[in-house]
Amino acid sequence: MIQGVGSIVGVDVGSTKTVAVVASVPPGRESTDPLEILGLGVTGSEGLSGASVTHLEAATRAVRAAVGQAEAVAGREVEVAYVSVPNACVRTARSKGVLPISGSEVTAQDVKRVQEVGRAVPVTSDHELIHALCQQYAVDGRDAVRNPVGMTAARLEADLCIVTAEVAILRDLSKIVDRAGYRADELVMGPLATALAVLDERERDAGVALIEIGGATTDVLVYRDHRILHAATLPWGGSTVTRDIARGLGVHEDEAAQLKEQFGAARRDAVDAREMLDVSGARHGGARRVSRELLAHIIEQRLDEILGLVYEELEGSGTLDRLEAGIVLSGGTVSLPHMDDLARSVFNLPVRIGVPSLGITGMVESVARPSYSTAVGLVLYGAARVPARGLAGATRAFARVGGWIRGFF
Repeated sequence: MIQGVGSIVGVDVGSTKTVAVVASVPPGRESTDPLEILGLGVTGSEGLSGASVTHLEAATRAVRAAVGQAEAVAGREVEVAYVSVPNACVRTARSKGVLPISGSEVTAQDVKRVQEVGRAVPVTSDHELIHALCQQYAVDGRDAVRNPVGMTAARLEADLCIVTAEVAILRDLSKIVDRAGYRADELVMGPLATALAVLDERERDAGVALIEIGGATTDVLVYRDHRILHAATLPWGGSTVTRDIARGLGVHEDEAAQLKEQFGAARRDAVDAREMLDVSGARHGGARRVSRELLAHIIEQRLDEILGLVYEELEGSGTLDRLEAGIVLSGGTVSLPHMDDLARSVFNLPVRIGVPSLGITGMVESVARPSYSTAVGLVLYGAARVPARGLAGATRAFARVGGWIRGFF
């Protein structure tokens, strides 16, 4: 049973928007209980360029506004925040912990110790450990053990996925959240949080690739046998598509973003070629009309290229032929109509759009959009890691140091 803290907030500081989700973690909540979503706040991101903070105060205002909106909807204030870390500044590596078992039976203390051994890896000075995810165990050479406690053994091994992130971005994110008036209890790898909200156990076991197309980047996270097999980031995303529209139609990027959201589609052959759109023609000397088919063509060309690069990434990593559950798409850009059809044509695999719905109750319909997946995943992550004593008395120092110690499965 988990001792609750009342409420927590997940803050996804993206390149185009900042999303905050407030959830209730009441005293006595069981870890298997659905998490109640109480509030949602969304505002445009400022002071960010890709994975870099360019204006601390502007980014702080965005976080304060998004969390403030979510608090107003929830009707309560929060203090503890779980914050996304852009995957572009993250590295993953494998590590193994090995421990001789002094008794004849593996105990919970043995499991804790072997995890500690696996976490003790060197980290470069410009990076900091944020997660040590225990993927599986081996008992006397027997692999793929999920829970070794109680098994007879002389040797216990733990396979860990080590996740580090750039110190500079971690410090900036912590400072932004702190200045906004909240405590960043943990900084969480963005795609890891998204996976908690959109991937089910069957998919993680059978083999699935989570493809998250955000504003500045496209993140890839591959699971098989409940283990992370591969993680990657491509430096193209929804903003790349928007810039293509702006150039192709001769409009400013703000108008291009509106056209994409209101009239965009991921397949040219899915729109009426006779439908015309009014555009300002700001770069071509005046207002004019363009076909919706042209807009869809521009979008399809770029998204097809991005997905093609993801295909090459999966093929090069040796994971493409291990995706029995196929592809799950997330991120704001995948809300475009026919996005799943385009992805099926590229990967020739099952494809679905991932929306946050797993393990939550309350404002489920309000958060059921791919662009909110990471923020929902952050509160799921946070609720699973509330320590037995609660977080009300936790210090910022403990949050930074103790966060990664709790950060494994």
